[in-house]
Amino acid sequence: MNIGLRTVGIIMVISLVMISCTQKDNIVGTNGPGGPTPLSTTIDHTSFTEIYSYEDSCSYNNSNTMVIGNYETETSYGLLRFTSLPDTFSEISSFNISLEIKDRYNFDIVDNTTLKLAKINDIEWYENATWWVTSDSTDWNEEHFSDAVYTDLLPEEYEIECEEDSINIIFSETTILEDWINEDVNSGLVIYSDTDGFMEIYASEYSTDENPILTFEYRETEEDTLITETIATCYDCTIYETDSNYEKWQDELKISNIQPINIYTKFDLLESSFVNVLPDDYEIADNDTALFLQRITINRAELVLNNNGINAYPLNGSIYLSPYFVLADTINTDLPEFPLLSNDDLDDLYISSSTDTLQSEQITIDITKVIQYYISGEYENKGIVLKSLNINDNFIHTEFDLEPEIQIIFTPPYLEE
Repeated sequence: MNIGLRTVGIIMVISLVMISCTQKDNIVGTNGPGGPTPLSTTIDHTSFTEIYSYEDSCSYNNSNTMVIGNYETETSYGLLRFTSLPDTFSEISSFNISLEIKDRYNFDIVDNTTLKLAKINDIEWYENATWWVTSDSTDWNEEHFSDAVYTDLLPEEYEIECEEDSINIIFSETTILEDWINEDVNSGLVIYSDTDGFMEIYASEYSTDENPILTFEYRETEEDTLITETIATCYDCTIYETDSNYEKWQDELKISNIQPINIYTKFDLLESSFVNVLPDDYEIADNDTALFLQRITINRAELVLNNNGINAYPLNGSIYLSPYFVLADTINTDLPEFPLLSNDDLDDLYISSSTDTLQSEQITIDITKVIQYYISGEYENKGIVLKSLNINDNFIHTEFDLEPEIQIIFTPPYLEE
């Protein structure tokens, strides 16, 4: 009985300590009883010194859907790759790929006059390969994707049947599949369109019921019976191609994945934002404000953007944004043949993305690590870039108003008496 009472008592003490460390006036449980209480401060829009939106060079995507088609001058390609193929075969008697449509945008007729197929020529690509997005050129030449690395199939080499939202691509020749099995490099297939309009195709990340499927019948040897093989994609993604001009929009906050538009913004981290909210009895050690700022703990920092309703994502859609540190000392604002910032100018430091359904009028982006690094002096404050990580519902961008703010919860340095 005494052991049981002692156990209950210990649990109660632990519970009381946990409650005291997580009560509302100590929301991060920092320093325990007697330590400084986390404080809140806001950097409002008047402290934002520069705001640009700019078009990136290219984009790859591994989300739930692939966008295929055109919008004005923008083109988006779907890439498919299948592995786990047989090692050998003596005969392939049928060969088709099935796709499922999520949405169509002025893409009424789906057949081999509106969809083009091409085989990729010996390029070993991966869905999450960083080299898709490191080019500063829209040509994507050399190691980057371009029309030099794929070969169109003739329209009579395939037939496309579409019933409602199910696409069946039937190949009259099996040469591509034979090459995938026989050759060392299985590069896969490009799907695109020259006609106006575009559509979203479900990718393998969506579900096993809607993802692209390769089906074929084959004999491994002449004596074998026909085997029906069904294989899902190992990689499927969208890749985007822009024209030769990289547009820049000064004093505009807009974001898009297709076409890829990023946001660049810079803001002042004024010492008054932190000093002016200190309790009256708090004394900065040796009146050294610079050291005080370096020793602050940023518990939470969020960049808040207000959706202004212009070309917005649908309310039932989602937006995924990730912040990047800016490393570049200078920013290109005059040369339209180069992006404002390339990937070499940025560092993400594995900062996690922020997600919002936009059912509210705001989206908040977690930039805790950014503010901590900038205020500590570990990184020079050269601004941040926001990139969209999810396919937009269509090619139209989402725009925010010009009154962003940064909401910060921080803990001042603890001073021993």
